[in-house]
Amino acid sequence: MQDLIFFAVISVLVFVAPMINNLIKIPVVVVEILLGALAVNTGIIIESHSVKEVAHIGFLFLMFLAGMEVDLKSFKAMGKSFLKQVAMYFFILYSITFVVILALDLPVIYIVAFPVMSLGMIMVLIQDYGKQYDWLNLCLKIGIIGELVSILMLVLLNGYYSFGIGYELYKSLGILIIFLAIMIVVFQVFSIIFWWFPDLRLLLIPDSSKSNQDIRYSVMLFFIMVVIVSLLHIEPALGAFLSGLIISSFFKYKKELHHKLNEFGFGFLIPLFFVYIGTTLDFKLIFTDISIVLHALQICIIMIAIRFIAASIVFNSFFKKANGVFLFALSDAMPLTFLVATATLGINIGALQKEQYYSFVLSAMLEAVLFMIIIKIMLHFTEDSKLKEI
Repeated sequence: MQDLIFFAVISVLVFVAPMINNLIKIPVVVVEILLGALAVNTGIIIESHSVKEVAHIGFLFLMFLAGMEVDLKSFKAMGKSFLKQVAMYFFILYSITFVVILALDLPVIYIVAFPVMSLGMIMVLIQDYGKQYDWLNLCLKIGIIGELVSILMLVLLNGYYSFGIGYELYKSLGILIIFLAIMIVVFQVFSIIFWWFPDLRLLLIPDSSKSNQDIRYSVMLFFIMVVIVSLLHIEPALGAFLSGLIISSFFKYKKELHHKLNEFGFGFLIPLFFVYIGTTLDFKLIFTDISIVLHALQICIIMIAIRFIAASIVFNSFFKKANGVFLFALSDAMPLTFLVATATLGINIGALQKEQYYSFVLSAMLEAVLFMIIIKIMLHFTEDSKLKEI
């Protein structure tokens, strides 16, 4: 009964979050985290194992939807020259991060956390401003690749903290490499099969079905892939991501499926995950320990700084305006969902202390709010200057 009450309270918080978002104009994910934090810190709800498990499914479904955002064919369209620049960008990004964590004596997980990327807030920016800006177009392309890199880094991180450096880690990495190689072969094989037998796709996901077979197939694939990677002792997020990638690659004709799955996920499962994240925050500790807030600000500054340096070196000539590099760094340094996900994984595997976990969640929220405001102000003055020139 207690779990049912917990779910009932969370469903209310999930319902009111968009309303509050419309009033105060900050990202709905931030609102959801704050509502969860307020609910647990005021004693409205208490910790529940069942809700934690369902929230984990919400996180995995978020990874599944992230996989659906990736278009493998778009990588070929980018061209080898651009992909080389992207590879150089990531090399510099992770190299600077490595130097920073050595200089500041930070845990290994920060190598993954500082460069982590997510398409979530980038898509919000595109929805608000369109694709008319060069920095935002570049950010979208980098974000697609960066999200995939971030998933793989999370998998490696999980292996490192689970097994340490030794035989078990190398075995885990070997299994991961073999699994990814098999998945590449499977993708190639099914590409040929579906090319020769296009009706086979319609058998799996018909153009129209009163039984919602498209959702049934997607959910089945999601759980099967998660179970497979879990049995192989690989981070389940990779299985969720790959299942979304399969849907994106082979079932593009079902255009409304992406919309339906987004509604299914963002209607409850994913908001529940972020409300649950909020319930893990202890306001008393955060507000009485100034070091948590200072560390959150430090994370924000480092995340934007490493991106600014890397983009200045690799993509400086790409931008038409002088402020393009800084706008790119701002928009690329708001991996709200993935930063929270990284912090959640970190606390679960013992890679982060509770205070560090709080700092990461707090920095994720600060980035989403402050960086969006800074971008809006910068674009406002840019537009003003355009008008003056005319």
